Amino acid sequence: MSNREYIKLQIDSLPDSAVEKIVEFIAYQKFTLGLFDNDTEYLNSIPGMAESIKAAAAEPLSDSAPASTVWSDV
Repeated sequence: MSNREYIKLQIDSLPDSAVEKIVEFIAYQKFTLGLFDNDTEYLNSIPGMAESIKAAAAEPLSDSAPASTVWSDV
C-alpha cells in the first residue's frame, strides 16, 4: 500500500466533523499565507460556509442578539 493510499484510508475513517475542521484549518493557513486572492474565495473554500452565511442573512434582524451582547466595545 502506498503512503497516499494509507493516508486516504485514514482520512476516510475520520468523522465528517473532523474532516471539516481539517479543511477549515488548511483554508485558513492558505489565507494567512496569501494564497487566496480575496476573502470571498477563502470563505467559499470552507465547507458549508456559504450556506451558513445565506441562512444567517435570511433571518430577521429582530431574531439577532444585540451588538452590545456580542462585542464588549459597542
